[in-house]
Amino acid sequence: MPTMAPAPTRIAILAGGSGTRFWPAGTATKPKQLLALDGDDERPLLRATVDRLKPLSKLPPYIVAPKALKRELTKLLPELPAEAFLWEPIPRNTCAAVALAAHAAQASSGDGPLVVIPADQHVSPLKDYRATLRAMAERARRFEGIVCLGLKPTHAATGYGYLELGKRTAKTAAGPVHHVRRYVEKPSRPRAGRMVKAGNFKWNGGTFAFRPSVFLHALDQHQSDVAWPLARACSRIGTKGFAASLSRAYKSVPSISVDYAVMEKARAVEALAAGIQWDDLGSWDAVARHRAADDDGNRLRGDVTVVDAKDCLVDSEDGHVALLGVKDLVVVRRGRNVLVAKRGRGESVRDVVARLEEEGRKDLLR
Repeated sequence: MPTMAPAPTRIAILAGGSGTRFWPAGTATKPKQLLALDGDDERPLLRATVDRLKPLSKLPPYIVAPKALKRELTKLLPELPAEAFLWEPIPRNTCAAVALAAHAAQASSGDGPLVVIPADQHVSPLKDYRATLRAMAERARRFEGIVCLGLKPTHAATGYGYLELGKRTAKTAAGPVHHVRRYVEKPSRPRAGRMVKAGNFKWNGGTFAFRPSVFLHALDQHQSDVAWPLARACSRIGTKGFAASLSRAYKSVPSISVDYAVMEKARAVEALAAGIQWDDLGSWDAVARHRAADDDGNRLRGDVTVVDAKDCLVDSEDGHVALLGVKDLVVVRRGRNVLVAKRGRGESVRDVVARLEEEGRKDLLR
């Protein structure tokens, strides 16, 4: 009898998120995945992510994204077939999004590895990044568990999750694979410093590889209130009633991250300790780290005049910005909306958005 070809690897890109930390560039109708935030690359994050992942699979990637962005995303990615887009009826965090991708992959491609990747990351060098994802997929093909991406911390970051690594379980060309003892989510600065010094903690890269059957089994064990409604809805994938069924399911499932729902509870979790450069592009502070600077440390985009200013990030459209005698500022202009913030307060931009919502200024958030 002829040998059957192994089920192919598939890619799923998580393209949700509201982009509130990128106001005024990020709005309800233009969240961060539609913004050019990765260094001096002029492509929107989602476009750049799709492009860098093309060599990893002959099949088109799944794009898990809000249904409200259907027009914008299909225009951004015109080469993708309709079935590549998995439209979420309402936001429900990453657990439901990953489960939806797992069901879609299983229905279309069987139980080959699925690699789940956020659309908002900076990675380099590209060759090593692709090699890392290939190694994760091949490990997941043989492993009865979930493989995640672990990255060497470069500083005591408090906005990232950490993975405590245990014994080595495998060796790949991209780096060793270790059992994950536990997750630590967004530690205090002193605790983060101790973990970095310990040496056996890695940043959680938010990227996972698994066979759909393995993930869905873990989801059923640890988060049944997500597993069961989505299993019922996804049994109708490819039918006319799927969209309505998915909408009903999403209304009933809790909004919870895949880390909290599954990864922190599952026992069979490994991490590939990769040597690539990585950053979560979650704030203007992160954006500043990857844009080219002038001799005074200023990172400028748009029509900007600088006199005696240092270490500022300026991102301007539709108008001119002038800096005089200032340092360590973030200045973002979109039309008539301007943000001026101290560098290092990028995580707090969402508080500005919350205040605008309280004041009824939704006209500034669209």
